[in-house]
Amino acid sequence: QQGKEHIKLMVAMVGETIDLRCQVLFASQPVKEIRWKVDGDPRGKSENLIVTKTMDGKLFIEDHRKIDIITEDMDGSTVCCEYSKGQNGSGDWAGYTGRVEAVMHVFKLTIKTPEEVCETSVGNVQLVFEESMGSSPGKTKVDKRIRSKIIERTNIKSDDLYHDTSKYSVSLPIATVNANQDILDMKPEIIINGTISDTWPCMCGSGTVVASTWGIGLVMIAADFS
Repeated sequence: QQGKEHIKLMVAMVGETIDLRCQVLFASQPVKEIRWKVDGDPRGKSENLIVTKTMDGKLFIEDHRKIDIITEDMDGSTVCCEYSKGQNGSGDWAGYTGRVEAVMHVFKLTIKTPEEVCETSVGNVQLVFEESMGSSPGKTKVDKRIRSKIIERTNIKSDDLYHDTSKYSVSLPIATVNANQDILDMKPEIIINGTISDTWPCMCGSGTVVASTWGIGLVMIAADFS
């Protein structure tokens, strides 16, 4: 019997590294592989499965997959993990027991600043967050998750975050932005006096940008698909 498909939402920022976790609950022997796909293309099979056995003999299986450095063009991409019991005579999968698919909603950051603020490092800049390729289905869930991410990364209060139909924005002192590595990790686009800049002169000498890693769990229950 073909398994049911569960579709989840994954909210990420440009510049992040995503650590995906796929869990199979209440599986049975023999243990099979977990396989991964991005936009339908195979991305390898499990190499280091973690298998835990319960008192009643049921198995909990876990695998991890890392997606390095999220980019704008990944907005709308799908990532899935599959677990199968059966193979045909050639060793290919005859079907899957369980499948979890996550749709990525990738947000980019633009920093808008007057030239004098950038030159003097005194005053406020505007941080604007918007989804890279357009608005999201499942808008309520995406809204809740992106708000939480922005608040956590910028260290602001929820009341300081402004939201219109498709963008989220907050005003911060430029010194605060330059001192916040989480903001710099987002590889922001810089707009100075309405003109896109290739550099961020306000962050000269701020150091090397290192990508952050965030964990997201994809959980599927094998018992649902037997």
